[in-house]
Amino acid sequence: MPLRVLHLAAGNRWTGAAAPAFAEVEALRGIGIDAHYAYVGGYKLQQKIGHYDFAHPLIEKAQNPLSFVRTLDALGRMIARHGFDIIHAHLTYDHWLARVVARQLDVRRIARTFHARRVLRSDPFTRSLLGRTEILCAVNDTFANARVLQNRAVVFTPPPVDHRQFHPDGENVRGTYKIAPHVKVITVIGKLSKHRGFEEALETFAILHKRIPQSLLMIIGHGEHRPALQTRARELAIDRDVLWAGYHETDLAEHYRASDVLLFTARGSDEGHRAILEAMACGVPVASLPLDGVRALAGSLPLIADNLTPQALAERALAILKSDLRKAVTQRSREFGYEQAAQRLLEAYGE
Repeated sequence: MPLRVLHLAAGNRWTGAAAPAFAEVEALRGIGIDAHYAYVGGYKLQQKIGHYDFAHPLIEKAQNPLSFVRTLDALGRMIARHGFDIIHAHLTYDHWLARVVARQLDVRRIARTFHARRVLRSDPFTRSLLGRTEILCAVNDTFANARVLQNRAVVFTPPPVDHRQFHPDGENVRGTYKIAPHVKVITVIGKLSKHRGFEEALETFAILHKRIPQSLLMIIGHGEHRPALQTRARELAIDRDVLWAGYHETDLAEHYRASDVLLFTARGSDEGHRAILEAMACGVPVASLPLDGVRALAGSLPLIADNLTPQALAERALAILKSDLRKAVTQRSREFGYEQAAQRLLEAYGE
């Protein structure tokens, strides 16, 4: 009988833990594992994935004792119907759900993936959860050094890349935005919020623009911090060469493929740094600040700046633009595809 796995992700947006968690379910199903995905219904996320018969909007919107009990009941009915061997939680709320429902229905094992360092606390509640969790995973390899995970085996499970969507061959949006072929496109992506590295990206581009006047900064994303960033761009005298592309999902690969280099300046809500892998899969080299977890993705490729300053990042981007790394980064991204992700999970489950 094949292994049966239920992934829980109590998120309501495609960003954060939802996308990599869903990708892991798809990866497992791709090699014949009976994997399912439970998530919070009633949001745009349900519109995006609700047509999949293995995706179930069973986690209620509210997080209070009554909704917790109702969600447990819904999960319990599905678990009893499918007979899952493993419940794999991705966020703290669904970790509690997994613990309670697994005890009620005698599910064999619980797994937990950590998507952000901030949840790796040493409080009694976290220790209690971990004490009853057999399989620990992390999207960022540096999480294993957290105090609360000491003396525990932690499996590195980076975000899976869907190479059906992200690949170097295909259309790009240069024509859409009327970008001339000779213009170098420097790209940055993320939610336009404070402390998400966009000031550093603007300052880095200001340095690059002096060296490469025929260049453009394309910012992919939306958010409340955009007016402040537009002000900063004017202060740096680069505002005429900044393209505010907005948020993109279905045509994100086309935006990556229009780029010559992606700047990576800050961790996101999910610290697996998925954008790095997506860009590389599209053949786009990445110039990154030396952030935790980037080295495991870059491998031996020269993609990481010497220090955390915009000057160092600009120098790294200039070196990349003078090199031909497209084939190398595409090949590196293959190590993070669906098949590789599924095998990592199977090894973790089989420990």
